[in-house]
Amino acid sequence: MKEKKKKRKLRLRGLILIILVICLIGSLAFYIINAPVRKVLITGNNYLKDNYLTNYLNINELIMRLNTKKLQKKLLELDLVKEAHISKNIFGTLKIKITEDKILFYNYNKNKIIFGSGKEVDYNSTYLGVPTLINYVPDEVYNELLKKMLKVNDETITKISEIEYSPSMIEDKVIDDKRFLFRMNDGNKVYINTVNMEKINNYLEIYDLVVNKNGLVKGCLYLDSNSDNKYFNDCEEEKIIDNDTNGDV
Repeated sequence: MKEKKKKRKLRLRGLILIILVICLIGSLAFYIINAPVRKVLITGNNYLKDNYLTNYLNINELIMRLNTKKLQKKLLELDLVKEAHISKNIFGTLKIKITEDKILFYNYNKNKIIFGSGKEVDYNSTYLGVPTLINYVPDEVYNELLKKMLKVNDETITKISEIEYSPSMIEDKVIDDKRFLFRMNDGNKVYINTVNMEKINNYLEIYDLVVNKNGLVKGCLYLDSNSDNKYFNDCEEEKIIDNDTNGDV
C-alpha cells in the first residue's frame, strides 16, 4: 500500500513539475512575442543622427515582429547610406550598423553634394558643415581631385571650410595647374595640390609644429611642394618668415 502511495506522490510531483515547465515556457514565449523595442543601438553613423534614423525607420512594432530585411532596404534608400545591417534579440535590443558614403564636398556651381562613390545629390540641411568647392575646376583636374579627396580622412574634411581651385602662376604662366587653396575652419589657409593631397591629413600636427617654431598663429601653410619642408607665412605678406630655416620646418 505504501509503495502505491509513493508512486502516486511521485507521479503527482512529476505532473506538477511538467505543468510548471509548460507554464514557464509559455510565459517566456509570451514575453518574447510581446517584447517591445527597449533599446536601439546605432553605430557607423556620422552625418545621420540617431534620432533622425529612428524616426525615419518608424520603429513602433514589437521586437519580434520587426522585419530587419525591410528596415535594411529602407536604410539603403538614403543617399548617405552605403551599407546597412540590422539585427535584433529577444531582450528587445535592435542593433543598426551602417556605413555612410564618404562626403567629399559641396560643389557650389552644381548645387550638389559630391560623394566618394561618385554619386551626386541635391544639397540640404543634412550636409551642414561640409567643405564647399567655390569655383570652376577643369574636368581633368576635377576628376583627379575626386580621387585624391578619397584619401583625406573624414575628420580632416570636417576641418575644411572652402576649397578653391588656385593654380600656381608666375608672370601669367601656369606653374602648377593642380593646386588648390583650402580655407580651414580655424581661419588658416592651406595651399596644396593633388599630388600632395594626403599631407592635409597631418594638418593639425604640421600646424602646431610651424606655430611653435614661427610664433605666427594665423596664416598660410604651403603643402604643395614635394619637399618635406612645410612653409608657413602671414597671408598678407608674400614672404616666408625667416626663423633660422627660412620659415620651413
